[in-house]
Amino acid sequence: MTSSKPPALSLYRPSHMLYRLFGCLVLLAAFATAPMAQTGGTADQPIVQDLLESIAQNDYPRFISQGTPAFAEVGEPQFTQVANTVAPRLQQGYTVQYLGNLQQQGLDISVWKVSFADQGDDLLATLNVREGRVGGFFLR
Repeated sequence: MTSSKPPALSLYRPSHMLYRLFGCLVLLAAFATAPMAQTGGTADQPIVQDLLESIAQNDYPRFISQGTPAFAEVGEPQFTQVANTVAPRLQQGYTVQYLGNLQQQGLDISVWKVSFADQGDDLLATLNVREGRVGGFFLR
C-alpha cells in the first residue's frame, strides 16, 4: 500500500545543515565581540521580525545593517543559502513568539519560536543584542 504522505523530515537534511552552519557563523561573531551581556526579551521582537523579513526578501545589506561589525562579517553566500531555503516559507506568512532568555557564555540570548502559515515545522530562533546592535542571530 502506498502512502500519499511526504516522508518524515530528517534532522540531517541539507537545509537543516545550512541553518546550523549559518547560525554557527553568526554566533561565533557574537561570542568574539561580547565582553558583557545585556538583557533583551520581548523588546527585541521588532529586531527578530526585521531580520526575518530581510531573510524573506533575500536582502543581505538590510540583514547585516543592524549588526555589530563582527555580525556584518557573515558572508553573503552563507546568508543567501539560508535565505533561499527559508524565504519561501517566510513569504507565505509566519508568527514569532517569545519563549524566554538564556545565559550562554556571558551573553543574554532571547529565544523565539517561528511558526509558519504552511503548518510545517517551526524554527527556533536565538538572538543576542548588545548596545542596540545584533551580535548574533541563529535559526534551527
